[in-house]
Amino acid sequence: MDNLKLKRKVYESKKARDILDEEFTEFLPTKRNVNEFFNLYNSKFYSILKSVHKFFSEQSLKYVRDYINPKKIQEQELIKQVNQIRREIDSIEKFHPLFPNNVVLQKWTEPGTPDSEKDFYFLQSAKKRKIIGDTLLNKIKDNFRKGNQPTKQWTINVPISTINGIPSGPSIKTEKDIQLPIYNINTGKVLPPNIYNIDTAAATGEKAQIK
Repeated sequence: MDNLKLKRKVYESKKARDILDEEFTEFLPTKRNVNEFFNLYNSKFYSILKSVHKFFSEQSLKYVRDYINPKKIQEQELIKQVNQIRREIDSIEKFHPLFPNNVVLQKWTEPGTPDSEKDFYFLQSAKKRKIIGDTLLNKIKDNFRKGNQPTKQWTINVPISTINGIPSGPSIKTEKDIQLPIYNINTGKVLPPNIYNIDTAAATGEKAQIK
């Protein structure tokens, strides 16, 4: 049998570390990515316990501070629409079955009673609005262009029972109150300056509801 010649190659320690593979990658855990996680999560979605779903949600929300639930956004939009429809309804002028709007009703008093001791009401949107003071009564008279006509000629004298049967609206205490918007007269509330603002309901204290 022929003699075999064996050769042994010797490396220096530093050179050996550079050449020889000392890592056993086969034993390392498989690296996963986000897509793999969600693919697995979605495939097992209905098999996962609710407590596990809750855990994932709570842990995720700890990292997303500005998260807003889409349903909350939808709810806010619906509230805004409902409030807007409610304001449009409340802004519709109403009418009394007997008296037209924009007339002055005078509560019946004994003949000879001076105007300063009488009660006058401006009828708007089927609501009586008490006129506070002779100055405002004369201002309304000027708006009617009644000139120097006596009060009894341009007002309607009615018994107290008729006055009491008409719903009350905001009293007229200043000249500006005469031109109050219908919404204010119908509801007793101030119409918001920007009725399309999503925060209007919170700013005015209104609740989204349809009566």
